[in-house]
Amino acid sequence: MLARAISGVTSETTAELFRIRARIVSELVAERVLDFLSNNGIGTASGSKILFSKEDRLKIAILALKMGCDIEQISIQLDWKDFEALTSKILTLSGYRTAVHVFFSKPRMEIDVVGTNSKFAIAVDCKHWKNSSLSTLSSYVKKQIERTKILLAKESNISSAIPIILTLHYNKVRFIDGTPVVPITEFNSFLNELEDNISGVYVLYSNNR
Repeated sequence: MLARAISGVTSETTAELFRIRARIVSELVAERVLDFLSNNGIGTASGSKILFSKEDRLKIAILALKMGCDIEQISIQLDWKDFEALTSKILTLSGYRTAVHVFFSKPRMEIDVVGTNSKFAIAVDCKHWKNSSLSTLSSYVKKQIERTKILLAKESNISSAIPIILTLHYNKVRFIDGTPVVPITEFNSFLNELEDNISGVYVLYSNNR
């Protein structure tokens, strides 16, 4: 139900419009959801109106994630910016320090999300699109490997990094040339198992290693 609530959030709405947008049949259930959100600091009542901030969609997604809601059901309610922010939050919850939109000017490039821990960095390319062919995924992987090489060259505090492609939907392809292609539904388990399975993953190292 919390995942549905994301689609009901606009900057200004009413309980009825929220219920319709969130596809909640019962008015009572919709009111309880709104009360629950309010009790968690999401949404503000203003007369008959309910006001939401720009961050509230992501706050609901994070709350739903912590409560064990299905990650894909959460993700499909989000746009690409929300998707990147959710990726960052999942990394944070797994103990990584994160940065979003890591930009370099020479050469000009950007990595969607970078997570680092004491052992390595993860360079994430977030793909919000539903379907991608093998050739398209291979192109994404090649570009992400190049971005990760530049990350290592530019960031002296990172000695090794793993490029990955994170997708919104399930893909049959799991690795391309050792680079993981991970659906968001399996991102938590991927992170939890990464250190034990790192020998099967393509890891890039800095020249200073």
